Formats: sequence, structure tokens, C-alpha cells
Amino acid sequence: MTRDSAASLPCPGTPGELAALVRLAGPVVVSQFAANALTLVSTAVIGRLGAAELAAAAYANATYYLLFIVLTGVMLAVGPRAAQAHGAGDAAGVARALRGGLWLALGLTLLALPLMEGVAAALPTLAPAGVRGDLAATYLRVYALGMLPVLSFVALRGTLEGTERPHTVTAVALGGVALVSLLSPALAFGWGPLPALGLTGAAAASVLTSWVTALTLFPVALRRAPRVPGMGSVRREMAALLALGWPIGLTLGAEGGMFSLTALLMARFGPEALAAHNVALQVITAVFMLPLGLATATGIRVAHAAGAGDQAGARRAGLTGIGLAAGVMLAFAGLELLAPRLVLGVFVPVEDPRNVALVATATTLLRIAALFQTVDGVQVTANAALRGLHDTRWPLLISLAAYWLVGLGVGALLAFGLHVGPRGLWFGLTAGLFTAAGALLTRFLRRTAAA
Repeated sequence: MTRDSAASLPCPGTPGELAALVRLAGPVVVSQFAANALTLVSTAVIGRLGAAELAAAAYANATYYLLFIVLTGVMLAVGPRAAQAHGAGDAAGVARALRGGLWLALGLTLLALPLMEGVAAALPTLAPAGVRGDLAATYLRVYALGMLPVLSFVALRGTLEGTERPHTVTAVALGGVALVSLLSPALAFGWGPLPALGLTGAAAASVLTSWVTALTLFPVALRRAPRVPGMGSVRREMAALLALGWPIGLTLGAEGGMFSLTALLMARFGPEALAAHNVALQVITAVFMLPLGLATATGIRVAHAAGAGDQAGARRAGLTGIGLAAGVMLAFAGLELLAPRLVLGVFVPVEDPRNVALVATATTLLRIAALFQTVDGVQVTANAALRGLHDTRWPLLISLAAYWLVGLGVGALLAFGLHVGPRGLWFGLTAGLFTAAGALLTRFLRRTAAA
């Protein structure tokens, strides 16, 4: 792409900024929903295997998620690098970001898989009473085999979305949903000649789908960035991605760690509370795909403006995305308050007498979630806008304080010190997200203020 073609991009800060954001965000949001649907389908299938399987999967996911989200955050550096290069008309920079990202995905996977095996070996001993550690360990071993294709997909997706080609990502992601919707129940319950593999089958279906989607997107992204730089430039790009990405990874890890540790603490209230936590978390995660998609698009728009040297445009692009995300989440908070059983019915049979306690607890947690939905949209979009500016270290410090000091501190105090129970842990999540949203928005406003 040339500098002239970069100038033809919709200019952030014009009256068309909202329209430009929505055009980019539309397919990105659909892609986020599709990516999350892979987990939703698996959770729905596991929920019908039984409460023991659902609790084991929840516990395994809690141990897997923290490391995985950190590595995914490192890989998210590919998107801002590619987007700023695209905004500056630097096609070679886009190619370097893609290839450096793919090599980085391989390196991170080789480091992470042995650690996952060690965690899996320890789960039968570490699992609390009521959670089958053997099931959790088997699930984790299989599920971890999807790490390389998922990390690679992040690099491929970041390149295509950063260069304003999100529709291909959307099509491939939707194909993945269709595939896992067939594979997961087929392998879990044994359709036709297939054996009933239970929890292992659900995990294997997710892994196979991840490989298919990554391999499908791979040649498309290479055509978008065809120039092949030398390995020296790729190594330098890997170093640049690590420098930008490790604070992103630890930032996401701080938030993800708050949720993962909350799940581990929830297990102390018994398997039913843990299963309810997992179901409620899947609901809010599904809703979160909307602001997450808007955040991705906002970060791209901010990066395009920053690459073109337009600070005022970057500010308007960021504030447009933050406002839109907050409004969307406010609407969904109302849905969670008004029709919680309808939402929960997607994941568990709410009319089953055996699920009365689970549904009651999950309903209570959803009502608490409605308190933090709007600020959750603000914090994720403000964070993405800062990534578009290549500002990642201050957001890390903010996240560590908000999630680990405020979120976990308040949650533990309420749940165990003041004996509020499971609700206390979710009130802690609320406090952490409110703190993060306020601080990240303030940081973005200061970074984009006129000199």
C-alpha cells in the first residue's frame, strides 16, 4: 500500500467516524461471537454430559486460561503493528508483522505445552472435593493441543483486520462454529459409528476446529502480505512484537487471573457453586464479544490515525468506540436483569429439578454482572484504544492494581471475611472492573489531549 492509498482511508474525526467504525466493527464483532461460540458450543455439550463433567471442565479451564490469555495478549501485538504500518502506507511492515507473529506463536507454544502437561499431572491432587481431578486433567491435556492454531489465528486475524479485510476472518470463524457444532456432540455422545468419548470428545472437537480454521486462514493472510522479508527482519519484528505484546499479555492476564482465581475460590463453596459460576461466566463472556469486537475495531481506527500522525483523529476514534461499547453493554445488562432464566437456558436445562440450586445461584450472579456490564465495555475499549497508540505499559500497571488489589481483595473480603458467599466474589469483580474503567479512560484522555 502506498502513502496515497493510506490517505484514502476514512479519516477519524470526521462526521463519518461512527459509520467507519461500525463498518469495520460489524464483521469483527461477528468474528468475536463466532470465536466465543466455539467455547459456548462446547460448554453446552458438556453441560448435558452432567454436573461432574461441567465442574471438571470449569476447573481445568480456570488453570489453563491464565497462561493462555497471557500468550494470546502477546499475540495481540500483531494487530496494532500491522494497523499502524497500514495507516503509514508501509506494506513491508504489514508483512513483517504477520511473519514475525507466526514465528512468535510457534515459539510461545513450544514453551507453554510442557508447562500445561505439568499442570495436568498435578490436577488430580490439587482439585478440591467434589471436582474430579482425573476428568479435569484429561480435558486439559487434550484441549491444550489447540494452543498453536489458536495463537496463529490471532496473528492471521490481526493482520487481516488491521489492513481492513475483516470479512474473510468472519467467514472462516463462522465456518468453525458450524464445524464444532457437528463435531462436539458427535464425539462427546458417539453419533453413528463414532464412539462416545464424553468430555474428551468435546475437547478434541474444539482442537480439531482450531486447526481447520487456522489452516484455512493462513494462505489468505499470506496473499494479503506477500512480501517475504529476510529472517533478520523477522527476528527484529519478533523482538518488537514481544516488547509491545508482553504488557498486553500481562494486562489480559491480570484481568483473566482475577476471573480464574475467582473460579478457584468459588470451588470452595462446592461443585454446584462452581458450575453456576461457570454458566454465568459463559453468559457474560458471550455478551462481552460485542464490546470486544468494538474494541478491536476501535484500536484499529486509533492505530490508523496514529500511523498517519493524526492525534485528534485518534482521540475521536477512541471516544466514539468507548461510547458505543458502553451503550451496547447497558442494553444487555437490562436483558440479564429482566430475563435471566431465558439466558441461562442456553447452557443448562433450567426446568430440570436437579438444577434448581445451580440455576438459582447463576441467576443471582447474573444480576450482579448487570452492575458491571457497562464499565466492562468502557475498560476493554479504552484498553484497545491505548494499544492502538502502542501504549501498553501503563495499562498493565492499572490492570494489576484494579484486578488483583481491588477486585480480588474486595471479593475475598466479602466472600470469606464477611461471609457473603459466592455473591461476594462477584461483587469483587464489579469493584475491579469499575476501577479499571475509570483509570484506563483517564489515561486515554491524557494521551490524546491537545499539546
